Order: sequence, then C-alpha cells, then structure tokens
Amino acid sequence: MPQKKRNDFAVAVGLLGLGFTGMLVVSMIGCSLMTMAAMWTTDEVTTDLLMIMNDIGIYGLGLPVLLAIGHFLPSTAPFPLRPVRALRPVTFARTAAVGYAGCMAANLVSLLLLAAIRALAGLQPNNSLNGMVETMSPWASLILISLVPAVAEELVFRGYLYRKLIRFGQLPYILISAFFFGSFHGNLDQFLYAFVLGCWLGYLICRTGSVIYGMLIHLFINFFSSCVLTSAGDGAVANALLGLGILALVGWGLVQFWDFHRRMFVRPATGLPEHPVRAALLNPGMLLWIAAFLVMCVISLLS
Repeated sequence: MPQKKRNDFAVAVGLLGLGFTGMLVVSMIGCSLMTMAAMWTTDEVTTDLLMIMNDIGIYGLGLPVLLAIGHFLPSTAPFPLRPVRALRPVTFARTAAVGYAGCMAANLVSLLLLAAIRALAGLQPNNSLNGMVETMSPWASLILISLVPAVAEELVFRGYLYRKLIRFGQLPYILISAFFFGSFHGNLDQFLYAFVLGCWLGYLICRTGSVIYGMLIHLFINFFSSCVLTSAGDGAVANALLGLGILALVGWGLVQFWDFHRRMFVRPATGLPEHPVRAALLNPGMLLWIAAFLVMCVISLLS
C-alpha cells in the first residue's frame, strides 16, 4: 500500500480532532463572553438564557470552526438524509428500544465506576446537569435539551462525519464518530452511554442511509430523560410505575438486540494503515482532542 494512502487515515482523524478542539475552544470563549455580557446587562441570568447561549456558542460559533478545518478533507459520500432503506414502524420501535437499553446499561456501568472513583478520591457526586434541567422552563427543556441537540448532534456526529470517514469503511466510521460524540460531552458521567448510543446510531446510518431515524431515537432519549423523568415528582406510585416501565423497555430492547445481532454486519475497512488504532489515536490532532477531553473530565470530577 502506498505511503500516502496509509497516512490518509491518520490525517483525516487528526484534522477532525483538531476541528473538534477548535470547536470546543471557540464555543467556550463565546459562551463565556455572552455570559459576562448578560450579567452586565440583566439583573438575573436564568438557566434558560444560559442554555440558549450555550447552543449559540456550540453551533453558531464553534461549529463553523469544525467545518472550516474539515473542509480540507474530501467528502466521499452524499449527506445521509433520505433513507435508502426505510424502516417499518415496528422495526423502528425495536431499534429505538435497543438504543435506549444500550444507554441505560452503559449508564449503570458508568454510575457504578464513577461512584467507586469518587468514593476512593473523597469527591462528591456532580449533579449540576440535573439541577440545571430542573430549573428550566418546560418549553426551554423541550427545545434546548431535547430537540436542538437531537437534530444538531445527529447532523454533525453522524451525518457530517459519515461524509468524511465512510471511505475508510463502516466500522472505523462507527467507532470514531461514536468516540467524538461521547468525548464531546466533556465528562465521564456521559461518555460511556453516549459512546454506546453513538455506535448504534452510526450503525443505523450504515444500514438505512439516513440520519432521520437517529434524530428520532436521540430525541426520544433526550425527551424522556430531561422532561419525563425530571417531572415525575415524588409520588411513590407514579415512580414505581415509571420504574417498571423503564425496566420493561430496557428488557425488550436487550431482547431485540439479541435478535438483531445475528444479522448485523459492516462492510470491511479499506485504506487503513497496519496499526489503525495507533494511527487514529497517536496523531497530533487527536492527541490534542484527547487532552482537552481529559481536562474537561477532571474539571467535572472536581466541580
């Protein structure tokens, strides 16, 4: 294999790592400046306003940086919007259950591991995200926590990365896009379940050719977590029924995954170097992104 072709993979992943690092830095600077401006001009900065500025910082200011750096990479596939292989409603419901079950299982593992780490290090649990969601208005929670991330993140982490990475094969695209998706959350509490969900939604794009199904599944998970669970209240009966419903959905999802996995397949990778994992991780752009992710994780653990 020619040397240039072997290096293409590392260059592509490295440029994307650099792009996401730039996106993060610019969005954080933009959010900080907007927050300071809001504090100078208003008496009270509400959680709703903070989330609006957060979305503007990420998608209005940070995303163009990623797109500008990613412009140097070839786009080797159409943007995956229109389904090539449509899912029947029952099949879609099964895939949604698998996605939710994977999130819940991975979240349980994360909770156990982080509880052990925090106990050993004498750290307190970080409940800032739940606290923010609980102080938001219902409409803001629906739009800013559920709808906007579901649409924007699927377009970026599944659709955009599909165009840039699918030339190397479906498995590299699935794993790398899921890693970027999980690490962009910036904390260990969300990394594992976001990675698992990213793998499943990336696989769905490879099978259906569309981000639409991922958007709907992502929207359902966000809505259920941010709107339904946080508004359940303290009623024992309601919470018991909700818990049983979650267990039933997770159980059904795991059964569906067991049925799906016998027919799952991905196309072989092409144009990869001899050590693809090393090439993907040990390049300047990805090392910079991993360093940024680790810094965010430490800040999250200590805050």
